[in-house]
Amino acid sequence: MMYVFIEVLYPILVVMGGGFLLKRYLPIDIRWFNAVSVYVLNPALVFITIVKIEITGDDVVRISLVSVIVCLAIGVMTYVLTRWQRHDAHTTAALLLVTMFMNTGNYGLPASRIAFGYEGFERAMVYFIAQAMLVQTLTIAVARAGHSDWRSVLRQVWRMPPIYAALLGLTLRWMGFDVYSPNIVGSLLSGVNIFAQIIPPLLMVLLGMQLAQNTEVEDRTVTSIGVFIRLLISPLIAYGAAVVLELDPLTTKVVVLQASMPTAFNMVLYAREFNARPQFVTGSVVVSTVLSLVTLTLLLVIMGV
Repeated sequence: MMYVFIEVLYPILVVMGGGFLLKRYLPIDIRWFNAVSVYVLNPALVFITIVKIEITGDDVVRISLVSVIVCLAIGVMTYVLTRWQRHDAHTTAALLLVTMFMNTGNYGLPASRIAFGYEGFERAMVYFIAQAMLVQTLTIAVARAGHSDWRSVLRQVWRMPPIYAALLGLTLRWMGFDVYSPNIVGSLLSGVNIFAQIIPPLLMVLLGMQLAQNTEVEDRTVTSIGVFIRLLISPLIAYGAAVVLELDPLTTKVVVLQASMPTAFNMVLYAREFNARPQFVTGSVVVSTVLSLVTLTLLLVIMGV
């Protein structure tokens, strides 16, 4: 178990630690880094991955389906639970944000790359892209659960770059362009590809910076429920979906690992936008991220990494 932690998660922890120390000891405005991540890093990674990915179309569809199934199944489960426990609309929205959307980007991608190599990384990218599209759309429903103005949320969704990055990537792929095309488009793609190589470590640094912010855990009982669903129930659903869709062993391991990731940090931004108990969401993000070091280590041991 210690070997798995040192080989897979410890390198990520080291890079995250660098970001943590930067934020602790330097007057860094993390909002600027969050904006860079949302409007530059993630779109670039989505775009170049779609252009150069070598996975078959059938596998892309099935991996994306697992991402959708996990997100929707957990959403239904969480909503039913909040109705049963009679939580108010804002708590319902907050818990949906905590449980449905996982950190498949700046945590899941490097973990998959280290654990399963480049083939695993490509599959993790497909899961990440599907998750990014879900975040850009399903948060509208979450916003309405918190009684937010859904029209303003809808306008915000269509301003988010990952959607257009995916459409542009699909268009260039359909036209037959790739990073090796001997023309100006190929040269442009080669430049974006070089830039994309530095994105995973930058995302890990950003994750460390986000963890360095002072956070107080609010409503520990509800937080525990959300973290339990996110870290333990989610991978079980992913495994079941992978079996039903007959994914190969490597792909199954990747989608289960991605589904096991803690709550995505950008859910804090959505919680603030939707007035969905942002302090509660922030505390849940930090708790799930810290506990994931244990749960992911156990999961990787079970998967024989």
